[in-house]
Amino acid sequence: MFIKMLVCTDLSPASDDLILCAEELKSIGMEEVILAHVIYVASTPGLEEMLAAEARPVLERQRKILEAQGVKVTVEMPFGLPAHTLNEMAEKHDVSLILIGSYDKGILQAATIGSVSAELLHQTRRPLLLSRITLLEKGKSEIVCRKLFVRVLFPTDFSETAERALDYLGKIALETGCQVTVMHVISERDADPVAAQRREEGARYLLEAKKRRLKTLGAAEVTIDLVHGKPGAEILGRTKEGDFSIIVMGGQGKGFLEEVFLGSVSNEVARHAGVPLLLVPAPG
Repeated sequence: MFIKMLVCTDLSPASDDLILCAEELKSIGMEEVILAHVIYVASTPGLEEMLAAEARPVLERQRKILEAQGVKVTVEMPFGLPAHTLNEMAEKHDVSLILIGSYDKGILQAATIGSVSAELLHQTRRPLLLSRITLLEKGKSEIVCRKLFVRVLFPTDFSETAERALDYLGKIALETGCQVTVMHVISERDADPVAAQRREEGARYLLEAKKRRLKTLGAAEVTIDLVHGKPGAEILGRTKEGDFSIIVMGGQGKGFLEEVFLGSVSNEVARHAGVPLLLVPAPG
């Protein structure tokens, strides 16, 4: 499924930790990595070649780390606008996944990978895995990507985009036998009790159908979470309460009962989730 992956590096110590996440993706079929570093000089053009010379030893070291994990590695170091160039590379190489780091809130403005991940989120039509990076004291970093596919939170609005994300999750369940919580948030309460009951019954019926599908594909355990509230806040709250290893969700969508859910919510979750986030874009 994720046979070829684009790994985005800014050559920082944190990116050394990021590329170690690639080993986790071998469990779902990853065999090849395009290791990419984009050189962008906005105010001082002419320094590209100097920066490229400085970058090559770091890229070579990171390439060896990846190859030691048993994957094929191609290194690319293009010039250009980072997010735009990375998106073009993903299309050119027809990658099945983009892996990029996302720094904690407050560091975002100063962090190359952090700001680029935000832009790439809005541009790419490829599945994007955001791995949260926490910067510690004395230049150290901490990244959460160990045992990615143990307990998965899958928020859904039952839209076409969410269904596409479910297809990916089904393949992950087939390969890993992960535990899954399928979640739907009803964001508005009906004044009419009968209408409210029908809405809940309809949502629960669809959640049960997805539970059966995931169990058939090999998920070790599937639970249902049907709640009322603001979708973004509820999803983020569940990640703090539960011991989830990753969130898998659609990148945008307008679905069940005409509730706008995953489009803006995915952006909110991407900014604030403390666990890795696999975003699957809308089809087409």
